[in-house]
Amino acid sequence: MFAARTATVTALKRVASATTSRAFTASAASAAKVAVLGATGGIGQPLAMLCKLSPEVDELACYDVVGTPGVAADLSHIPTKAKTSG
Repeated sequence: MFAARTATVTALKRVASATTSRAFTASAASAAKVAVLGATGGIGQPLAMLCKLSPEVDELACYDVVGTPGVAADLSHIPTKAKTSG
C-alpha cells in the first residue's frame, strides 16, 4: 500500500512539473493598437488615460467629432511607451 501511494505521489509530481513548465513562455508580448472614440467626453478622457497607462498598449489614437489635439497633447506628457496621436 505504501509503495502504491509513493508511486502515485511521484506520478502526480511529474504531471504537475510538466504542466507548470508548459504554462510559462518566453515569447514577447504582442503590440496593441487602441483607438478611443469620443475621447473629449467625460468617459473618453479617463478611458484614454487608462489605456495610455496600460503596459500592453503600444499605440493610442484618440478620435472625436470635435477634434482631440488637446487630449492627445495631455496624454503625450505621460511617460509611457505608448505613442499618442489624435
